[in-house]
Amino acid sequence: MRYLIMLEQTEVGFAVQVPDLAIVTYGENLTAAKQAACDAILINLTAYQEAGQTVPERQAVEVHLENPEFQDFLFTYVEVSEPKERIAA
Repeated sequence: MRYLIMLEQTEVGFAVQVPDLAIVTYGENLTAAKQAACDAILINLTAYQEAGQTVPERQAVEVHLENPEFQDFLFTYVEVSEPKERIAA
């Protein structure tokens, strides 16, 4: 699954947001920031799955691009595998 992420350079690395899932995370460089986003997305999707809840629908990228609050962000996508169902112990 492909998720839009927004990156903002800070004095110590990159802040990352996943707007469709209300996730905020951080990485010391671009690679670490993208990996942190992937990890956070997977954790979030797994939590939705375990709670039996529906994952929020992803909005069109234009919704985020047109938001003036996000004008200074770098936008990109990350690929995340769907979470595997856990087997009850």
